[in-house]
Order: sequence, then C-alpha cells, then structure tokens
Amino acid sequence: MALILCLLLLSGCVTMPNLLGISHEENREVRGRFKEMIALQAKCHCCLDGTAHISLKNLLYSGAISGYLQAMSPSYLKFIGVNPLGQPLAVLTTNGQQFRYVATEENTVYTGEVKSATFAKYTPEGFIPTLSYYWLIGRLQPGPVQLTRVSRDGESGYWVELLYENGRKAQVLFDLDALQIRRHIVLNGDGKRILNILYDQYGPGECDVPRRITVTSLTLGSTMEIRLDDLLDNVSLSRQDFDYSPPLTFKEVGVE
Repeated sequence: MALILCLLLLSGCVTMPNLLGISHEENREVRGRFKEMIALQAKCHCCLDGTAHISLKNLLYSGAISGYLQAMSPSYLKFIGVNPLGQPLAVLTTNGQQFRYVATEENTVYTGEVKSATFAKYTPEGFIPTLSYYWLIGRLQPGPVQLTRVSRDGESGYWVELLYENGRKAQVLFDLDALQIRRHIVLNGDGKRILNILYDQYGPGECDVPRRITVTSLTLGSTMEIRLDDLLDNVSLSRQDFDYSPPLTFKEVGVE
C-alpha cells in the first residue's frame, strides 16, 4: 500500500490568508468575474492525459515516483508508476467509489471502496474522492454554490469564501484577470481549515491546467507535489480507459 500512502497522506504548515476589506464596487466586480470563471469551467474539456512526477515529504518519509496519469471528470484516476526502464512499479486506479492498487513487486492486487477504513487511513481530512478530478486541475465542483464573502488578499488576488449545498465550506484565491484559482482551502464543519491546495504554472489557453499542484493536509504532517508534463491536447477518455488488468498470477486481496 506504499503508493496509496505516497499519493494520499498529506499535510504540513502553510501561511493562512490575509483578508482585507474591499469596496462595494470591487465586491460586485469580483463576484461577476468569479461567476464568469465558473461558466467557463463548465465548458472545459473532461479529461487529462500526460506524465506526472509525484513527490511526498513528511516527518517520517520522503520519496518520489514518476509515471503516467489519466483523469476524467468527475472522479476517474489512473496512475502508473514506472522505474527508469519504463516498467510498471505500481498502479492505482479509482472511479471515485472503488479503488484498485496493483503492487507489482508483491504480485498482489489490493481492492476496496474509497469509503473503507483502509482508504480513509491514508486520506487527508477534507479530501473527497468523488471530486478528485476537479481538485487536480484547479476547478470547482459542479453544482450550486453560494459566494458568502469576498476579500482582497494581502499580496495578490481575491479570497472568495464559498458555501456548497452539502454544507461544505471553502476559501479560494481567485486571479481576477486570468480567471483562475490559485489556491483552494477546505474547511470542516467547525470552520477549521483542514486542507490546502496550491495551483501554479498554468498552461496556455482558456481551459488552462496547472502544471504544478501542491497539496497540504493541515491535520496530518506531510506535503505532496504533483508536476504534470506532456499533456495531450483535447484528449478523449472513457470509463474503460481506467481499467487495468494485472497478470493472472497476481493475488487479489480485498481491504476494508
């Protein structure tokens, strides 16, 4: 289960937002531009396909793995980690409901549900598997959302506080000119900040994808960075693309 740990066990310390008040006119402009971004995101492409370099640092572990990443809305992910010769070391696939982890060196396949205790053990508080695609590429989850407050950031951009229909709260750092999200902070039911995601190095085009994503859990103790490269243009994927068939000799183990 080492790759699941590498991918999902995240946390550390980050600087919290410096919120400054704004005028009524500025508030109205930011809200209008933010809604424009939401409308644009709804028209963006469904899928991502390219190479990925993933690194993790915490108090007990530091490591990295490179490979191939595919993702499709709303929650399909497949990552194939490879060695320098291009041979698979480990494979993680999920549809947002179930996951499969293939440990090639162990000749073992681990399967289970994302709501299981095993998966939750390696998942930072606030992470929602059914929204993984959107969080990976710096978009908001689909569905109704209420903009409860807008503030100016002490350094750049605007902080937009959100309330979703499921009661989840978030703060996002919004780039007014580029119509992009630069940072996404998730709050728990008590209003405590629990998950921080930074987006950087956006690519060209209206539906830009950040090439560097840094995820920090504010409750555990480590930080993960994902660097994307060689992304295909206008790629189309299907659910079948997220299947992976290991050798028949591999043992399958169900986890709870």
